[in-house]
Amino acid sequence: MRLPRNSRLLCFLLSLSFIPPFILVFSLLAWLDESMKICLPFSLNRISTQAHQSLSCQAKSYTSISSKGTGLKAIMSEVNGDGISTGIKQGNGNGKQQGKLAGFLTSQKETFLDDLKKGNGNGWTVVMGNEAGDLDSIASSISYAYLSAALTAQRSVPLILTPANLMKLRPENLLAFELSSFPVESLLHPEQLPISTTELSSLGVKFGLVDHNRLLPPFGDHTRDGTVESIIDHHEDEHSHLDAEIREIQIPTGSSASLVTKHFMKEWKSSLSSSPAGQKGSPIPSELATLLLSAILIDTTGLKPDRKATETDYQAASFLYPISTLSTTTTPNPDNTSAVDSQQNGDGHIISFSTDGSNIPQDLTILTEKLQDTKMDVSSLTTSQLLLRDYKEYSLPTSSSEYPTLKIGLSTVPLGFKKWLSKEPNGFESLLEETNEYMEEKTLDIEGILTSFKNGQGKSRRELALIVRRSGGVIKSHEQANKVLKELKKGLETNSDLLDLSKWDKDNKGAISAWENHNDQVVFWKQGNVKSTRKQVAPILRDLVASLN
Repeated sequence: MRLPRNSRLLCFLLSLSFIPPFILVFSLLAWLDESMKICLPFSLNRISTQAHQSLSCQAKSYTSISSKGTGLKAIMSEVNGDGISTGIKQGNGNGKQQGKLAGFLTSQKETFLDDLKKGNGNGWTVVMGNEAGDLDSIASSISYAYLSAALTAQRSVPLILTPANLMKLRPENLLAFELSSFPVESLLHPEQLPISTTELSSLGVKFGLVDHNRLLPPFGDHTRDGTVESIIDHHEDEHSHLDAEIREIQIPTGSSASLVTKHFMKEWKSSLSSSPAGQKGSPIPSELATLLLSAILIDTTGLKPDRKATETDYQAASFLYPISTLSTTTTPNPDNTSAVDSQQNGDGHIISFSTDGSNIPQDLTILTEKLQDTKMDVSSLTTSQLLLRDYKEYSLPTSSSEYPTLKIGLSTVPLGFKKWLSKEPNGFESLLEETNEYMEEKTLDIEGILTSFKNGQGKSRRELALIVRRSGGVIKSHEQANKVLKELKKGLETNSDLLDLSKWDKDNKGAISAWENHNDQVVFWKQGNVKSTRKQVAPILRDLVASLN
């Protein structure tokens, strides 16, 4: 039976009465043009971070970076005008403004801390990178938290494991933060929590891991209890948290940021195509794409195929570049399928950078050089700061009853030993003394130093050193220390394909090197295979330590 027209109108009006009034209000507010926008006089953080930022009067005002001048030249002119600072203050007089990413970080940090103070962590996921605190780890944790919140309505907050007072040790990170328009103060660190990290899970907090795949000891032992919800990583699988809902470990991949991008790419694309305004209408700000892209560039040395870049990295970068603040294109078109030069086409979804690195935009090459130069400028750092700035720690089991577990630190340092020794007042003796002090402070049994630098001809070089602590740790005597060092030395030198080690003698070619006067505690090598990083050295050491008896 067909209803009269006025009856159909009556049915429609009656159906509206069954929709909760607050949904109608929210829909109206979201529909209004920015110039007509009104807001609600209360917080919506408990419902949705995105709704809070869009609809609440209590949300802080943040400028969308996509509305500003884009392109590397425009952004770098702002950064270069003030130098690298520890943050970008809103209204600080230098004309800089925070973006939506800054708003998210600040809001999530404040809300999460407030919930913890009330003893309630239910519904929260803490997303963490590894303890080294490199740009890939931090960018991946921030981006995973933002994307999961915006695209899957998950209450996520990134936790940066580097102490806040040590963030300055990585100036390349601070540069990337500036390019992405958020202040370092908006980040959350463990020492800022009102409870210890081991107590988080007892309050209902879950964990997401990026750039590593085993929950670190300070967060408790949660190997198989569902506390770890997600893992996205490009390191060797440690076979922990096999019950994680998301467990994506892909080797080889140049950057963890590429895997985070890959994981959310389908939903991210949909957010672009569903909005008539394209990127400007997407819940994901351009500065987040810039942050991810910066991490990919620094980890793959500008997407060079011989520097760890894989097909996944090229695909991620191809998607991110047109929708980032680095691109001069402002209207991404998700339906365009022509594979043309990405600097001319606004499509961040279909076009691709060539895997031979031949069509990488010049802006990205310039940015890579800027990030690398900033990273390598460690001239003002002390030995302890150099050891700490890119540091990972491992507790490795042995086959010995005398020292069943060894605590090992591995520090990656962007400085060659020859130049490093020239900085020390007494050369090698000073370096060894300061390293021993560092090992005592960290209660390490063994410290490994992995240097990475370019020589005078611009060629990449790597070196490796191993120092065994002779007293104060589980290794009780000089004899034991010497035995451990000899066995590890033999094992490392046997891995010729992965490491290709040879005696380091840069301080005195053809004669005895200074370190050889302490060869019962220390060994220095030149590393022939420059492609092997800590990612390869750590598993080799783990296996060698396991065989010690």
